[in-house]
Amino acid sequence: MSTPDDNVPDGLLPADMLASTTPVAVYGYARAKPGKEDEFERLVRSIIPSIRAEWGYEQYTVHTSKDEPGAFAFYERWTSGADLLRHVRQPFMQDYFGRLPALLATDLEATWIWPLDA
Repeated sequence: MSTPDDNVPDGLLPADMLASTTPVAVYGYARAKPGKEDEFERLVRSIIPSIRAEWGYEQYTVHTSKDEPGAFAFYERWTSGADLLRHVRQPFMQDYFGRLPALLATDLEATWIWPLDA
């Protein structure tokens, strides 16, 4: 694990992302357990306003598919790795990460990306 926080899934946050002084972004995918789709969606919806109020937040968008109930795609962008680290340490995010094992059918999938310099 890249952070000392107990509820952040192992390997989710690469050290080079956390050390970045430039913008960082991630797109991810989660699939809710059968019968847990609505509960997971409510949880995700409940944290969006808090995320969008955080320092360093640039974008946080979640998508779902009518054809694949329980499938969720995420995109988020932070001003720096320090902002991302502060984000995952928020109490509401620690609660969120702690609730995921009961709600998700598989581990969160995350692909970390950097913007190309012009």
